[in-house]
Amino acid sequence: MDQIATTNWPRASGSAPGERARTRILDTAEALFAEAGPAAVTLRSIAAAADVNVAAVNYYFGSKEKLFEEMFVRRIVPLNEERLVRLTACSEAAGGMPTLEDIVTAFVAPALQLTDAANASARAIVVQYSLGRVLALPEVNQMLVRYYARVREAFVAAVQRAVPYLAPHEVIWRYYWMGGSVMVALAVPPGMVEAPGGTVGSAGQARHHTMQGELIAFLVQGIRASSGAGAGLPGSGAAVSIRGV
Repeated sequence: MDQIATTNWPRASGSAPGERARTRILDTAEALFAEAGPAAVTLRSIAAAADVNVAAVNYYFGSKEKLFEEMFVRRIVPLNEERLVRLTACSEAAGGMPTLEDIVTAFVAPALQLTDAANASARAIVVQYSLGRVLALPEVNQMLVRYYARVREAFVAAVQRAVPYLAPHEVIWRYYWMGGSVMVALAVPPGMVEAPGGTVGSAGQARHHTMQGELIAFLVQGIRASSGAGAGLPGSGAAVSIRGV
């Protein structure tokens, strides 16, 4: 089976005390990482906030890096599984030929659920891992390959069928640009999208209610646009080796 399906997930709160402690450590670390960033958080501060000793954190996770990976994985795996479920559903409903709008919606909508206030910590972890550490740590890049491979392959194939006039390398790059746009949508704080004369509060409300439709429309038009011969696109005529997203 795919490695995604074999990951050991924290069990519900009614499980053994050790699993409850493990989940508490994950929840506490996620909140601390989201608030202060990975560099400012130590295993000792996580242990203190979770009301466990440092030995327990080391026992369950081994290192801060592994703990960070587990926080990321427990958020991104369900998100990507929902993307695949949505893509399968819209494909079956359309006899194997879903519209580009349906394909983009299947990719975008699950991620934008993280914009809900209750998911603020989860959003921060996904953004930090995807936009930050992947640029600096090769092992993180390799880990992202494992957890995004199925999604990448399924969505690239679906987009290629929806826009058959695009060359394969164009479709691959547009898939990554779609993923990058989603990451920016998750990362930008409400104050930075404030309209002139507006307030942070009104901007945040507008963002929450309209962002999905606007982002999907933007991406559909961008993916659908013809680039002619594709001159200037990175990787034109060659295999594209970027991973993740």
